[in-house]
Amino acid sequence: MSAYLTPAIIWLSLGVLLLIIEVATSGFWMGFFGAGALITSLAVWIGVTEGIDTQIAIFLVTSILLLLALRGPLTRWLNRGAPSTTFGDTGQAAVVVQEIPAGGMGRVSYQGSTWDAESDRGQAIPRDTRVRIVRQKGIRLYVRADHASS
Repeated sequence: MSAYLTPAIIWLSLGVLLLIIEVATSGFWMGFFGAGALITSLAVWIGVTEGIDTQIAIFLVTSILLLLALRGPLTRWLNRGAPSTTFGDTGQAAVVVQEIPAGGMGRVSYQGSTWDAESDRGQAIPRDTRVRIVRQKGIRLYVRADHASS
């Protein structure tokens, strides 16, 4: 193996990649595996392990422990400032900036910010469609196409 492509560098690269994926998505899962890869990189770098079996075990154990121990508390902490399900802006207009697929999640622009959004009826809503906010759950808006302005 080259001096530049060591197991520690591979695990570090994987950890950074998974953290970037976490930031780019809204699943709140990949960050824990990214942290597990970073911990594995550190373990390899300080010489705790060299074998791939031990490295994979460290990665899996630390990732799963972090996920189980921290996902719930961090989710609650991140949602603490989010408005309740009685969203004061129900009925307000927003614009779809990332297509909302049928039964899936897209993004809408509302008051200068983008929000995760789903169709309240499970229908696809194309980009640039004007929608109305029907309700909110955590940081996700449920919207309906605004046929009055179409």
